[in-house]
Amino acid sequence: MAAPIVHIEFRSAAFGRTAAFYNKVLGWQTQQNASGTYMKLDGPDAPTAGWSRTELSQTAGSVAYVEVDDLAATLSAVEKEGGRVIVRKLAFAGGGDVAFFADPDGNVVGLWARKKGEKGSTPVAPAPAAGKAPAAAKPKAAKPGKAPAKAAKPAKKG
Repeated sequence: MAAPIVHIEFRSAAFGRTAAFYNKVLGWQTQQNASGTYMKLDGPDAPTAGWSRTELSQTAGSVAYVEVDDLAATLSAVEKEGGRVIVRKLAFAGGGDVAFFADPDGNVVGLWARKKGEKGSTPVAPAPAAGKAPAAAKPKAAKPGKAPAKAAKPAKKG
């Protein structure tokens, strides 16, 4: 089976403005996390989607997350086929790990691997400690043909 898209993440410079906009335009409801770093689309029929604060975003645009069984094997295939690894592995709240790569056209895609044997929700942006951004919060996208960015170590959970 092909790897499914399981989550999409947008950017927001102001969660209040973003929430009001989508509520008025599309009737969407949102819920912000306690640390104020992430806002998710909420509701029983809502697709799994959310917004990260612009300054914590992994890319300049939206990111679709694809569920895979093995991050390392998938990232190896990305490099073999001409893509570029941006972040090799970050833990995220809710279990599992995420990674980011750019395809040969520069599109950034998130990968999500569940912890082995775990069933649960789809990924939500890695949550930094309150008031602190993780070291890998803003990786710089290299131009095509340049060496991949070195993956940062995930922030320790406290």
